[in-house]
Amino acid sequence: MKTSTDKLKTAIKSTLFAASLAVTSLAMADGNAQYSTDEKLKDAWLDGKVETALLVNRHLNNFTIDTDVKKGKAILSGTVNSEIDRDLAAKIAKSIEGVSSVDNKIIVKKAEEMSDKLHVTHEHQPDKTRNFGTWYDDATTTASIKSELLWNSETSGLDVNVDTAFGVVTLNGVVETAAEKDLIEQIAQNTPGVKTVNSEIEVDSNS
Repeated sequence: MKTSTDKLKTAIKSTLFAASLAVTSLAMADGNAQYSTDEKLKDAWLDGKVETALLVNRHLNNFTIDTDVKKGKAILSGTVNSEIDRDLAAKIAKSIEGVSSVDNKIIVKKAEEMSDKLHVTHEHQPDKTRNFGTWYDDATTTASIKSELLWNSETSGLDVNVDTAFGVVTLNGVVETAAEKDLIEQIAQNTPGVKTVNSEIEVDSNS
């Protein structure tokens, strides 16, 4: 029986091999076509990079997400469990150098948009202080925490903001009890990739 690591390695190799075959076949195409051979070669390479980035992400690798790239636009399709997963997939695709835009056609299994309770933060793209690898890890950590809060029956209805930078998680929001505050902080602290948690959550004194 193959381990998860073996399966992941095999899948990555298959993805890169498929991209290589696409590049080879496209190189034989007519260079005078409106959609030039150079564009096709670049798109095939970008498609392989986007698919691999999604595949190795610990938060998304259990989902089937199909990718395609045409003239620099990444097209994503498939099914995930929440808006958080859908949003993370788009952010990762957009962060790949060479991808100009993302057409996100991923469908969320759950119709309830409970993730609206968990605010989107500024972690949309790598910035001047964080390289791609660091941003990638931070975005994944934020998504993991949001999902844990979303599906926990004790925290799913709470209004919480989650932000991560360099593995440091910052939590903001107002809750009704100290127990809720403690639970949110513990969920964040127990999430893989978290170095420390800065909690700015307040307990409503009027509750």
